[in-house]
Amino acid sequence: ADENFETTKIYDRTSQNLLYEVIDPTGGDRTWVPLDQIPDTLICATVASEDRSFWENPGFNPRGIARAFWANIRGQQIQGGSSITQQLIKNVVIEKERRYISAEGPSWKDYERKITEILLAYRITQKYSKEQILEWYLNTNFYGNLAYGIEAASRVYFGKSASELTLSEAATLAAIPQFPKMNPFDDPEAARKRQGLVLDAMVRQGCITREQAVAAKYEPWHLATLVERFDIQAPHFSIYVRKQLEEMFGPEMVYRGGLRVYTTLDLDLQEQAECVARAQIRRLSGEDDEAVVQEAIANGCQAAQFLPPLYAAGVGRDHHVSNAAVVAIRPGTGEILAMVGSLDYWNQEIDGHFNVAVDGLRQPGSSFKPFTYVTLLAQGDNVAHMFLDVRKAFQQPNGVPYVPENYDRKYHGPQRMRLALARSYNIPAVEALSLAGVDNVIRTAHKMGITTLDKGLDYYGLSLTLGGGEVHLIDMVYAFSVFANGGRMYGAPVPEDQRRPGYRELNPVAILRVEDRNGNVLYEYDQPESVDVLSPQLAYLMNSMLSDKQARWAAMGRPNALELSNDRPAAAKTGTTNDFRDAWTIGYTPQLAVGVWVGNSDNSEMKNLPGSRGAAPIWHAVMDYALQDEEPIPFPRPDGLIEMPICSLSGKLPGPYCPTVNELFIPGTEPTEQCDIPQVFLVNRETGKLCTVYTPPELCEE
Repeated sequence: ADENFETTKIYDRTSQNLLYEVIDPTGGDRTWVPLDQIPDTLICATVASEDRSFWENPGFNPRGIARAFWANIRGQQIQGGSSITQQLIKNVVIEKERRYISAEGPSWKDYERKITEILLAYRITQKYSKEQILEWYLNTNFYGNLAYGIEAASRVYFGKSASELTLSEAATLAAIPQFPKMNPFDDPEAARKRQGLVLDAMVRQGCITREQAVAAKYEPWHLATLVERFDIQAPHFSIYVRKQLEEMFGPEMVYRGGLRVYTTLDLDLQEQAECVARAQIRRLSGEDDEAVVQEAIANGCQAAQFLPPLYAAGVGRDHHVSNAAVVAIRPGTGEILAMVGSLDYWNQEIDGHFNVAVDGLRQPGSSFKPFTYVTLLAQGDNVAHMFLDVRKAFQQPNGVPYVPENYDRKYHGPQRMRLALARSYNIPAVEALSLAGVDNVIRTAHKMGITTLDKGLDYYGLSLTLGGGEVHLIDMVYAFSVFANGGRMYGAPVPEDQRRPGYRELNPVAILRVEDRNGNVLYEYDQPESVDVLSPQLAYLMNSMLSDKQARWAAMGRPNALELSNDRPAAAKTGTTNDFRDAWTIGYTPQLAVGVWVGNSDNSEMKNLPGSRGAAPIWHAVMDYALQDEEPIPFPRPDGLIEMPICSLSGKLPGPYCPTVNELFIPGTEPTEQCDIPQVFLVNRETGKLCTVYTPPELCEE
């Protein structure tokens, strides 16, 4: 074994909390045990299944080699024939790339390698005892599931030391090395069959009786859980970091180089995001609202105290939802502070290993609308643009009209852009997309951080603005961070081999510093790089609309989950997909951007659960918890904007009878026409009808 081998350790941002000790999948996770601590049944099972003549042969099995050689002369692939000593040589001496035969069949180099194995096996047998060779073999063998050596395998599969293995368990483990994928976790049926073959071989070897073998075959397994196997915190984030390290330094350095990796993760915020997401899903599954919150707080989930109460109709109702994901990013540096990839990494029922935050491709619903509106604004439009929220058929290139509907199945008449976005009306958003152009909106999304939407412009239609394209949660949060930063993106440069024209130039940051085993700094994220993506004026207009509490009230009620404590200014957008398959909330302040997805891993429908009720409460709780000790900060207003009164009914310059509101404009985009919608009429005060030429003047009043 490699005496210089050392595992890589991944820490949180404080460097005090170990998140993950990276196990070498090609030769690392082992605890050495002497042969006298390995049960005789396991020794017999190994010899009986791998090399029956082990105790007598000279390090190789002449009959086995002859049989394998004859098979290859007949054109078959090299098979069998390897003694335990030869397998030991192959595992610890032969280079990895030379251990196996290519798919095209054996070459002369393969025969040369086999001869080398035989010669070295013979020399080792002459120099060392059989007991020593068997001890080496049992401690270096691969048993699947990252377990190298019999002690690691015993703990991986059965949660006990090798010295405590039963006959049934010993035979099970002895059967694995020939076919590591046929193990109790990955293929229990095949593992049972192979266990039976080993037990039968032990009977023939004279180690056990037929009755003992039969009893062992029917003995149930008591397998260890995956949680018992791996001690890992923030598992999705830790594995995300490990993959980045492999790209930066290569797998060999990561698994055997003893790196010390200091990440961006705020472990406290991570744990609070995890527990509050679990609490919310429990509430949405019909459990008692108050009891769930109090239990969570009692178990250390302080963020649960910030969960808004469930809406009245949702109390005690099962919404058929089982999973959630959360990402938190510091906008001014691009650093990932929390990443919840699923509710429970170890829960196979929700496919817990899958990182929804990074790898999930889900439709974002209305949370995509800001990309549409900011594109239209960049083309010279303004936030006072008046859309007609009425039934409308939009023509598409394929000739099929597209007739969108609002979430509430109602129409709301004239709506200024500010109101249409804050209230998430669909028809104005589709009209905005038709004006801005699908291709232009996709370009904006790519530039702001979305890495998907790459199927070609013909693939996406007008439903794009309602979430008709699939995105990653982490991309959405990173893109909204551009708004939070006043139009600027902060992060680490996208690796050269991953850059694509028109897409983002920076990535969110997960790694702050990497040191080698001697403390030498190999990588450090000192000063974040930045790229101007939007003008500060455009970003501020979006921040103003997305944080407009009063504009939301008509659709979301008051108070609602998008309103943070202490009257803290916060911009946010919810999203819900058709049939309630996905519920989203993405929102931010200048200090923090958080995104939440709620849904089911199998893409099954939730029951009447929009983003405002499913995801927004988690967003609210994470934001309030993270920012509770920080002063509320308004979005800084840049120069280059003008504020002026407009007619609230039309978005135009106010006429003499207009109700007015103040609105912000980029110079050159402000309205120039005066509104003529409100007019003064004379009414007969006795009848309440319009005055006519025949109405006595004294009865007419305005």
